[in-house]
Amino acid sequence: METTQEAPIHYNPNQLVTYKVIDLDDRSQGESVAHYPTEKVTQIEYALEQGRIQSKRLSEYSDKVGQLENRLADYLDMDSEDIVSDICSIFGFNPTKEIEFEATATITGTVEIPLAELKDFDIDNLNLYVSVDSYEYDINADAEVDHITTL
Repeated sequence: METTQEAPIHYNPNQLVTYKVIDLDDRSQGESVAHYPTEKVTQIEYALEQGRIQSKRLSEYSDKVGQLENRLADYLDMDSEDIVSDICSIFGFNPTKEIEFEATATITGTVEIPLAELKDFDIDNLNLYVSVDSYEYDINADAEVDHITTL
């Protein structure tokens, strides 16, 4: 197949093209049935590109299934965790497991209150915002301050 870098002068992406499609009809006991749809070149190009993408994905998937088939005999001598790890490695999965936790923290600090506001100040009305983060793992956590006292 010949390819060129620029579109030829006679290229018309909006041109209508009629082509033949052959389908096997289940009702006709294996006989083929032809029909002739008409579409724009752009629609055909899109369908061809989607076919190339699907073909590439199918080829990659078939390679992974082949690797899995080649490893089946080895799985007889492996622990289930090793088997799952190997399958995840073949297919490029990175499974995770959520582990619930509870932590207790002690927060100490000082707050500066203007002397004019000191007689109306109540430590229980102090709004503390605490955030939780982790450098090693993705974490989803809520932090809530239950009780504040003065020292």
